Amino acid sequence: MKKNISNPIPWVIFKCVPLGFLIIMAMYACKSSNSVRDIKISRGEATTSSSFSYSSKVPGEAMVKPLFMQSKRANIELPFQEKSKLGAGSATVSEEVTYINPERITDETQSGKPSSLSDVQQLSEVVVTAKSRFTPERNGRVNVDFMLRVPRELLSENWRVTLSPMLFHNDSIIPLKDVILKGSTFYAQQKQDYKEYDEYLKSIVSKDQYDNVFFDKDATDKDIRNRQNLYYEEYYKEWSKQMEYEKWKTEKSKFDATQFAKLKGYRQRFYNEYVRKAREQVIRDMAKGKDTIGLFDHYMKKFNKNAQSLVLDDEDFKINYMKLPAKFREAYEAGRTLDDIMNNVMTETDSIEIASNRYMFEAIAENEMKSTRKEEVAKELIPFPYEEGMRLDTIIETNKEFIYFYKQDHPVTIGLKKLRLTMNARVDAIDRSRYIMPSADTISYYISSLAQLADTSLIFKKTKLYRDAYNRQAVYPKFVSGKADFNLNYGNNKAEINNVLNTYRTFTKDNMFVMDSIVIRVTTALDGSYDNNYALSEKRANSIKNYFVKSLSGEVKDAENVIKVNFAGEDWNTLARQVQQRNDIMNKTQILAILEGAVHPDETEKQIRKDFPDDFKTIRDSIYPLLNRADFEFNMHRPNMTEETMVNIQERPDYEKGLQLLQDREYWKALEILSDYPDYNTALCLICMGYNAKAKEVLDNLPETGNNEYLRTILSIRSGKDQEAIDHLMRSCEMDPSKVYRAPLDPEVSGLIRKYNLEQRINGLAATVEDIIPED
Repeated sequence: MKKNISNPIPWVIFKCVPLGFLIIMAMYACKSSNSVRDIKISRGEATTSSSFSYSSKVPGEAMVKPLFMQSKRANIELPFQEKSKLGAGSATVSEEVTYINPERITDETQSGKPSSLSDVQQLSEVVVTAKSRFTPERNGRVNVDFMLRVPRELLSENWRVTLSPMLFHNDSIIPLKDVILKGSTFYAQQKQDYKEYDEYLKSIVSKDQYDNVFFDKDATDKDIRNRQNLYYEEYYKEWSKQMEYEKWKTEKSKFDATQFAKLKGYRQRFYNEYVRKAREQVIRDMAKGKDTIGLFDHYMKKFNKNAQSLVLDDEDFKINYMKLPAKFREAYEAGRTLDDIMNNVMTETDSIEIASNRYMFEAIAENEMKSTRKEEVAKELIPFPYEEGMRLDTIIETNKEFIYFYKQDHPVTIGLKKLRLTMNARVDAIDRSRYIMPSADTISYYISSLAQLADTSLIFKKTKLYRDAYNRQAVYPKFVSGKADFNLNYGNNKAEINNVLNTYRTFTKDNMFVMDSIVIRVTTALDGSYDNNYALSEKRANSIKNYFVKSLSGEVKDAENVIKVNFAGEDWNTLARQVQQRNDIMNKTQILAILEGAVHPDETEKQIRKDFPDDFKTIRDSIYPLLNRADFEFNMHRPNMTEETMVNIQERPDYEKGLQLLQDREYWKALEILSDYPDYNTALCLICMGYNAKAKEVLDNLPETGNNEYLRTILSIRSGKDQEAIDHLMRSCEMDPSKVYRAPLDPEVSGLIRKYNLEQRINGLAATVEDIIPED
């Protein structure tokens, strides 16, 4: 017999329970319950009860009744700002751009559209104010940060105020994250609701615990013992019958063997009596001399005749069906032995079968019902779930107004000129009453950027041409030390001279300029004596001239007189400048003092060599080669030009498209066009993209104008050079008074003005609109 299984059945067997039965059990379990807060769950002998029943009485007045009795509302408005000329409820927001390039001075650049905020309607409750902040996005963004102010009349311990601001982007509505203001009682009720729901969930038995909670182990053990006893009794009944039969067979076999032995012994005794009689008769007859032949056979015949009843036959001792007791005939007929008696075994299947009827099905049905209704119960027990994805979720003090700065930015798309902001608000009380406030007034934000500083007058390039012009170019020809003969193939002379020839031919190509003179000025290093070097520079200058006269004889008319020479000997001025610029000369100050007070050049060189040998070695190796120089000065004039100056107007066919792309803030596309025209608008585009170093390079090659100075102001601010920025700003406002009105609207510039209290200073440079003359 196999050992009993103590815990044989998993909960899965209940999937086989009919659905109708479970429904009936659930209905039975739920009867007399008014809400989920009255449900009780039994776990075997233990019972967990949550007595959370709502009052069935008619509710009194709603908690939000005071809100219907007043006129306050949550609203939005702009904060206090300086007077402007825009309408009420409007503001100017600044574009905000993130730049990704190695030249940027700062990650942020912002601008604003010229506008003002006069006659701002002071709404009563929620205030919105623009505040700039950096947002890590590559594309331009605008800041529409605002401030929320909620009066204390709208706040209560018993409810929650939900503020839902919204942006209107063209025809799209963009919800911003809500701000949640909770009273302490409301929050406590939220926590209590979650606690009750948590207790409800804890009262649900997980399916892997069914065997521990809903399984009647004692009854199951009793059923298993009864089944085991049944199997034993069935076996014992058959076993005892077979044992009786086997005992009967044994006894009969023993009796038959005894009888057979007795019969066999009697037959032997009877036989031997006839043998003895035969022998005695033979002896008597032999003694009488009678014939004894056949006498033994005679006695054997008599024996056989008289012993017929003593014949031994095994069949007489075999079991005969007819002679069997009736109760043994079945076993005899079947030929059954003890080995044929089989017993039933208690298997796992038997245990599962028994256990499947020993669960608390009513409790299980009720538990399954509770598990199925979890979501429904959550809605009932938690009418106000914890909020997610909020900008702010806080418990407030109800005895004073609430103020919160809401920080928000928004991407700027092409053509976006205006954003609008409004807000919805509602109150939810713990008695589940609600109050919806009227929508807040709408605030408009007008968007501007640095791109609006674009100068459309530059669509036509105006160039001031001068009749006379000149150009200088320095080359460093190589000579054998102390020699004056110019060898084109010595060192890099060929490349140096070709640069000069290319410059000449560029100016004279297509008769652009007529060359009046080419002056060659040659200097030398300090090697050797001052007098020898002066003479050497003259010889070298003439040698170079001879080469150019020969090379340009077919291009320059009267080349001998057009090409002139000038020689200066040792170049002490360049030496002093180079020493001043070097950082690897340790005794720079002393050497410069010696150079400044030099009277005898050769003695001065010896003194530097003696007093500062290491520095002299650096000067000789690094600076002396720069002193062996030839400067070419090209003096020329424009043919057919009688006036000293004239203005040339050049139309730029694609420039207008690039300018439009700049104004639409498509900076990369704009730069692809404007990069061919390195002017003010190109610098502006680079500044908008954050390429400040490249923008400065462009501005350094442009004249000083109000526009250019304003851009230099921004670059100086980004470089952290505030004093330099102030100088550029003042110069910009002096040259272009309209910049006085622009400056406060660009965040970088307005920040500089506030930091150094420059308002009165720049306002003194302002002019009336009629007095502002646009730049040419």
